Amino acid sequence: MSISKMKSSNVLALLFALLMVAASCGSSGDDAAGGDSSDAGGSTGDGLVGEFVVSGSSTVFPIVQKQAEEFAAAEPGMAIAVEGPGSGDGARKFCAGEVPIANASRTLKAEEIAICEEAGIEFIELRRGIDGISVITSPDNDAISCVSFNDLYALLSDEAIGFGSWADANALTSTWGGQEFPDAQLDVFGPGEESGTFDSFNEIVIESVAGGDTGLDTGSREFVEIIRPDYTSSPDDNVIVEGISSSQFSIGWVGFAFAQEAANAGNAKLLAVSEQDDGECVTPTAETIASAEFPIARFLYTYVNADAAANQPGVAEFVDYMLSEEGYESVSAVGYIDMPTEDIEKANQLWADRTTGQTWEE
Repeated sequence: MSISKMKSSNVLALLFALLMVAASCGSSGDDAAGGDSSDAGGSTGDGLVGEFVVSGSSTVFPIVQKQAEEFAAAEPGMAIAVEGPGSGDGARKFCAGEVPIANASRTLKAEEIAICEEAGIEFIELRRGIDGISVITSPDNDAISCVSFNDLYALLSDEAIGFGSWADANALTSTWGGQEFPDAQLDVFGPGEESGTFDSFNEIVIESVAGGDTGLDTGSREFVEIIRPDYTSSPDDNVIVEGISSSQFSIGWVGFAFAQEAANAGNAKLLAVSEQDDGECVTPTAETIASAEFPIARFLYTYVNADAAANQPGVAEFVDYMLSEEGYESVSAVGYIDMPTEDIEKANQLWADRTTGQTWEE
């Protein structure tokens, strides 16, 4: 509390001011303005005070980690821990009320929304940026430079269980006139089922092939819609990259920021991707992902517990920062792609209005 300057001769005014200071010091539940500190969102005369955990997508993790560090620098009384166990794990914690904010590299699934609804948790869905799921191999792999969705199906779908050589996939690709792979050891690294990147890759690539979107005759035989389980999985993208760099004839998939960083460090090679066997091979770049020319592009999301935003110290203020001009700069700063202006404006309006429920379509 600041005390106005007073004339030393005004004894009554001085005594009154001292009594006010004593009353203020004795009211531990009041903030600097004389209100309840919980109603003020944890604000004190020295700034916000509070702590919480943000969980979810390992892909979105670098964005929010950077934002949390910058926010904490301005608000040292706030302790925000960011973790990235995967979109699925984050959604489970979020819908159980364990964390006020969860990140996801996909929209919430219907079953996750049902769990949130059953628990009485209303959420605000905010689109954050754009990612291109990047297919990578070792920089020493000169035999492969481009793969189609059908190639990826032959290498990575449930039909490829037991394939230990790239050439094993030729049994499938030869039936539709696809690429012929070399006889070289096939080592697969990727995210596990807890990851939104796993879900998105499965939906965009494997399910597209099974659904006939890539030109194959799905009426003549059955196609599976799931990824093979027999590969080295990890929720940590850095571990995936380490596996890729350790094996000359590896293949795997991670978010663009991690793939680009690994490629720049000489630990991975970005493979070009075409949706059709005879289509244009497109390498993931900021430009090709933003334009959706790269065929495995997807949006990134953050989910905010509406009740926590209203009542938990620092949550609303942190989201305010995430959606500020400075906060949005973190998206491209860590290697992802900025959203178009209309998406930014929509996200900001949804937050300003505290609009709950699923509000974006993939």
